[in-house]
Amino acid sequence: MSSQVEKGQIRLLSDALVDQIAAGEVVERPASVVKELVENSLDAEARRIRVEVRDGGAALIAVSDDGLGMSPAELPMALQRHATSKLSSAADLTRIVSFGFRGEALPAIASVSRFRIFSRVRGAEYGYEITSEAGEIQSEREAGGPEGTRIEVADLFASVPARRKFLKRPGTEWGHAADWLARLALVRPDIHIETQRDDRKATIWPACSDPRDRIAMILSDDDAAALIEVDHREPGCRVHAFVSTPERTRPNGQGLYLFVNGRPVRDRLLRHALIESYRDLLPRGRFPIGVLFAEVDPDTLDVNVHPAKWEVRFTDPQSIHRTIRHAIRDAMSSRSWLGGIRAPGESAGASAGQPHAGTPRMQATRAASVGTDDWIFARAGDRASHVAETEHTGIPISPTLRDPFASEFSVGEGTPTPPVASFGSLQILGQLRASYLLAESDDGLMVVDQHAAHERILYEGLRKSWFESGVARQGLLTPVTVELSAGAIAALEEAPDLVERLGFELEAFGEGAVLVRAIPAEVAGQDVGELVVELAGALAEVERGDDSEPSATRWLPSLDRLFATMACHSARRFGDRLPAAEQRAILAGLDTIPWAPTCPHGRPVAILLSHEDLELRFRRR
Repeated sequence: MSSQVEKGQIRLLSDALVDQIAAGEVVERPASVVKELVENSLDAEARRIRVEVRDGGAALIAVSDDGLGMSPAELPMALQRHATSKLSSAADLTRIVSFGFRGEALPAIASVSRFRIFSRVRGAEYGYEITSEAGEIQSEREAGGPEGTRIEVADLFASVPARRKFLKRPGTEWGHAADWLARLALVRPDIHIETQRDDRKATIWPACSDPRDRIAMILSDDDAAALIEVDHREPGCRVHAFVSTPERTRPNGQGLYLFVNGRPVRDRLLRHALIESYRDLLPRGRFPIGVLFAEVDPDTLDVNVHPAKWEVRFTDPQSIHRTIRHAIRDAMSSRSWLGGIRAPGESAGASAGQPHAGTPRMQATRAASVGTDDWIFARAGDRASHVAETEHTGIPISPTLRDPFASEFSVGEGTPTPPVASFGSLQILGQLRASYLLAESDDGLMVVDQHAAHERILYEGLRKSWFESGVARQGLLTPVTVELSAGAIAALEEAPDLVERLGFELEAFGEGAVLVRAIPAEVAGQDVGELVVELAGALAEVERGDDSEPSATRWLPSLDRLFATMACHSARRFGDRLPAAEQRAILAGLDTIPWAPTCPHGRPVAILLSHEDLELRFRRR
């Protein structure tokens, strides 16, 4: 008889294989190990926690705490499956208030690493140490050390090469670990936390009593200053949050920190509820910054949806969604600044105090509904998309003006051509409301949106430079320090050649900031901090592949978003009174780029009021 197991035969798996399968569920990457170990420290009533990471966590992850510790009798059980100090009956599963089950993750982590755990119970004369390799115990002994627990995880996935090869670069892995540490720090501001990455200076977050102080440590000062507090209670749910004003946004959702009953989560319901609160206030493609704490009855919550407890399930999700949405909307509507929301794409100083602002609240609502910042990157062939978006708004538009680039301006299917042979040769009549350029053409009155036109010119210039040789740089007279999250810094560090090609010169400045020495020449004079934040956000969205072709189109459209944002921030604004020479320069600039009917965000660049339309309106026909 063959000694091989017959195909399809049911058999028990070895303990080692079971542990490695469990590790696949719990240990996704080094950040998963950091999360599990720090959560264990918090459950052990630690007041001080230190985290050390080398090579993004692949070489070493070490977590030390001053918690309760484990006795020599308890420590070996912590490395066995189905051992925990946090459950005693089935009923406890429905009311979990701890972060996790201390004995569950440890054997899974130990099975895929070289592992050392030392623990000393408070008041004990000595501690106890266990070392293992790939789940096999190597030694157990009494050992000296401070009260509390220290766990070292070395050579993660070394025994599982197939898993190790899927780890990203050290900076990327560190960014994920730092993100989880930030979330855990936000939910427990009363804990002193230190982090050490490689040989860099340690980052220290001292314990504090006010959550706003911890938020200021995690986020940049500018982001923290832009947050307003929300505190709302309803039967079965309390929402305590700190959310940004509509003027402070991010290009992605990385600025959203969500917590349920003190547990960091990645919950789609909470995320959607928070973003939905800004539906009429932010353009699509922009996200608020928010730290949201939801507290519900544990009986109405299931935290065992995900092996690593990153997701939760509510018995009444619609009620939770509604409560969060109303809490944030009510808090924002009571603030006086709501009346000063600028139109999407405008800078904070662009609309304030301008004579054309009219009723700010009405203007903001209408601008949001028009969808001017939909990031469509309109180019040749996008005319149909623009028309569809315009018609979607529901705002009555004259049939003559509904499509300013109708068929008489098109050559071939979907290929728009300029409405005039040369914008630069038009006779300029002047500015209207310091916002529109008026020019006379053979066919009628050309009305050019000065911001949209200038934005399109800058966008095309940045894009062209990128493809040809890289964006030209302009050095700053005085370097600027920009505070960023660890994840954002990691994104910048992982693509130094791309950052340089985009026209930036940056260098690390501690663990929470970068020093900016140069920015793209096309956008000189703009807010340096905002440009770098947008750059980091764009790079974080880019799925990197072969770096040998930095000009390949695979970098788009994430970089298109960056180009559009940089152009938008740098372009002349509504309300800017332009000298005649600058008006002429904008019109002439439209002749130097491939014609597109909109700015990168979808706002029309120009419309033509034809002679026929004017004659009809004045009843001369």
